[in-house]
Amino acid sequence: MKLYYLPDTASLAPHIILKRLGVNAELIEMNKNDGGLMDEKYLKLNPNCRVPTLVNGDLVLFESAAICLHLADSDPDSGLMPPLGSNKRAMAYKWLIFMTNSIQADMMLYFYGERFCKSESAAAEVREVGIERVKTFMSRIDDALSDGRPFLSGSAKTIVEDYLLILGRWFMQMGQKDALQDMAHLYALLCVLEDDLCVKAAYEVEGCKALFVD
Repeated sequence: MKLYYLPDTASLAPHIILKRLGVNAELIEMNKNDGGLMDEKYLKLNPNCRVPTLVNGDLVLFESAAICLHLADSDPDSGLMPPLGSNKRAMAYKWLIFMTNSIQADMMLYFYGERFCKSESAAAEVREVGIERVKTFMSRIDDALSDGRPFLSGSAKTIVEDYLLILGRWFMQMGQKDALQDMAHLYALLCVLEDDLCVKAAYEVEGCKALFVD
């Protein structure tokens, strides 16, 4: 099994999950600046010029959430997802899709504002809009955690929390440390998630700095 990745990007979540499963995958670090993402061989695997890409025999997967779900399903006894057909499984789907379709999508307004307009002044406005939208969405996760649940889907950590961790990191990189710390329930969960042996092992490989301090 191979995982193509860039440090501290969406590939971090499947990297952590591989650690949880004890899978000794070959990690292939890509480089944004050397043309590797545009290489003809890589484009055959992932025509979107992005990471992550997972290759396992004849199976080729891109999109981080899809890879995370596949890895969890590859070992149903791992507990990385609630039982199929259960209410908790449905909740896990809800939160994961909310993260990819709402939070992550609007984070792109901040990190790639110039892609959504034709001038730098307009790009600055796009970034401001992105920050406000992401704040709103992140606060909804904080509100959900305010009922005392330890994790979004209930009492057990799932792949949803590993995905949440990468979004929390990006929110900090958007300069929103104060806003995130004001979301006390969410920030407390991120501190718990980062203090994890599998997370620390993936961080060490990718050179990621811990961002959350309890």
